[in-house]
Amino acid sequence: MPTKSFKQRVLELESVEIGWGSFSLKFKRDIANEGDKCMGLTDFDKMEILVDDSAPEQVQRLTLIHEIWHVIFSTMGLRANDEDATVDLTTTNEFVVESATRGLLLFRHLNPELWSVLFDEE
Repeated sequence: MPTKSFKQRVLELESVEIGWGSFSLKFKRDIANEGDKCMGLTDFDKMEILVDDSAPEQVQRLTLIHEIWHVIFSTMGLRANDEDATVDLTTTNEFVVESATRGLLLFRHLNPELWSVLFDEE
């Protein structure tokens, strides 16, 4: 029996739960942010995470993890005032570590199936 691809497994899950909301997971070609081509994008207005459909699987995996960190950091208060990261963010190492730890544990608790897909667990 053929193994499902990373993309297929992610699409079956449909979304990332973060407690206060759910971000749909989508694969798309030609993703751009303010005119710049990018491998992924988190759209907080549409509540969706986009990953480049044409990228190799390993790049898609890294990109999805990267975009999930945007959601986790925003949830834990590590964000610019305008959510577009155009405002400098100043913090301490301890605050970042504590926020990242809590955010990661929250993500894993709310998304055990996606966690398994991201980290190749069966």
